[in-house]
Amino acid sequence: MIHAGHYIDCTLGVKFSLSTLAAAGIGQIFSGIGGVVFGDTLEAVFREASGGTVNKHKLSAAQKLMRSSRVAGLVGGIIGVSFGCTLGLVNLFFVDEQKANMLKLQALEDGQEFEFEVEIDNTINPGLTTVLVRGPDIDGVLASITATLASHGCSIVKLDAGLRGGDGVADTSLHNLLSQTPTTVLEDKFIIRNRATGRAVDNDDLDDLARVILAAAKDPLNAHSLKGQIESLEIENMALAERVLMLQNNLEDRQIKIVKDGDDDKGRE
Repeated sequence: MIHAGHYIDCTLGVKFSLSTLAAAGIGQIFSGIGGVVFGDTLEAVFREASGGTVNKHKLSAAQKLMRSSRVAGLVGGIIGVSFGCTLGLVNLFFVDEQKANMLKLQALEDGQEFEFEVEIDNTINPGLTTVLVRGPDIDGVLASITATLASHGCSIVKLDAGLRGGDGVADTSLHNLLSQTPTTVLEDKFIIRNRATGRAVDNDDLDDLARVILAAAKDPLNAHSLKGQIESLEIENMALAERVLMLQNNLEDRQIKIVKDGDDDKGRE
């Protein structure tokens, strides 16, 4: 079931925007079919391998109706199913659980990458840069743009993220927000500034910024790689900061010499 569900999630799930739970449910169907088809075969194989010692019970009709027989059968079934399912979880070590999510993030429908629009304006908010992004509502787009802005030295002062319908009215219904194939498009507004200067992005840099934002919107998977790079740099910076502090303390210890009065008195004694 695990392998079937994972394969369906990475193929049909990506093509038809199926949720992971839906793929798991389809995988359960194949698992049930496999149990029906191969159940008797496996039982015969184990019976043959045991030399005929594993046989069906030889209980009479009266014995099968006894409470102890029914309890033993129920407990045995529970133990068997629990052991089999637990053993099946070993397959998780051989399955890339992130693969399906990555494929779904990359899977833009034909022509969708051309539906994104990026507008940048330095006049709406004096001293700040306003960025407006419109396009298909694809998972990971917002995270990708946010990570890209951070990696290009921009600080987000304000963010308005929403969905817009064909009539221009925001569609925040629960059905639409949870839908795998929403009928609305995203409209995200970022108010940003240059982290180094604290002011709006320079006019000469707006074209380049618009292009990297557009690229980030078209490839939501960039959010994962950029996030990983940022986390790696943060860890390296923390390690360097600790090392600098240690070296600074060692240097100060060598530059300072202290002789206390109590120490001199003990020396004279």
